[in-house]
Amino acid sequence: MIYFITILVLSGLLSGFVSGNNLSAAVGNIIGSRIVSRDMGLIVGIAGFSFGLLIEGHLLKDSVAKIMPQSPVFIIFALAVSLFIFIFATWARIPLSLTMALVGTGLGISLRYGYAFNVDYVYLVIAAWVFAPLISIILSIVLNRVMLRKSSINPWSVPKILKPLLVIVSFLTAFTLGANTLGLIAALTGDNLSDLAIMTFGIVFGSIFLSKGVIKRVSQEMYSMRYVSAFVSLLVSSLLVETATFFSVPLSNTQTLTSSILGSGISYKIKAIFLKPFMIVVAMWIISPLIGLLLGYAL
Repeated sequence: MIYFITILVLSGLLSGFVSGNNLSAAVGNIIGSRIVSRDMGLIVGIAGFSFGLLIEGHLLKDSVAKIMPQSPVFIIFALAVSLFIFIFATWARIPLSLTMALVGTGLGISLRYGYAFNVDYVYLVIAAWVFAPLISIILSIVLNRVMLRKSSINPWSVPKILKPLLVIVSFLTAFTLGANTLGLIAALTGDNLSDLAIMTFGIVFGSIFLSKGVIKRVSQEMYSMRYVSAFVSLLVSSLLVETATFFSVPLSNTQTLTSSILGSGISYKIKAIFLKPFMIVVAMWIISPLIGLLLGYAL
């Protein structure tokens, strides 16, 4: 019983930190460009996270067993390590990949205790982490250039058309994060009704009370994008993560979205992006799984 309660509490806390830390990935653009207010952005993000978790979160159900043993002690440790990493990320106001930290921790535990994890599946996950950002960059460059040529025909109508579309793709980005990233937590904890309920509460709490710093960093400091580029970045990111979800592959929205933004910047010769925050995020892609791996192995 104590294990069940501990897992429940940790999953709720982690869901809160994940939602607060990653809300910017979904709604930072529409809040930063003042298409919607912060309160409306919160509603879009919370709805997307929750519906994604409840509707498609089960698609990640078999992923964790392929990476780490399903002992309650190991599950608690994996959640605790991920929570520690996310507390640091929230304090530093850095968008961070839970997916990478959690997978790294699971692999560290498996290596330490000789668990026969699915090597082919791990290779598939690593390949997705490597190629998804590259695909994001390429698709963003191509789609940006196509849409910019089309929009030059009637430039005055573009903002009117893209503003509602940006809200839609922001919701889709939150939805895919709920399905994949939060679905990965649910897969680890058992995907039962009580866990989904506490995770949903964590989503609401974290989005409201833990998101302010990260939203400010992403919406104001990280990039100042045109509507076309913002739309393309969110669309490409959500499509790639949704595809990964259907194949039960954990894939970080932070990876795909940041890479899509870089692709959009390249189409403008990188005039739209401040590279320092971007490089900080890229560095965290490398650091977070390594920290998880080391801590998991040290157990």
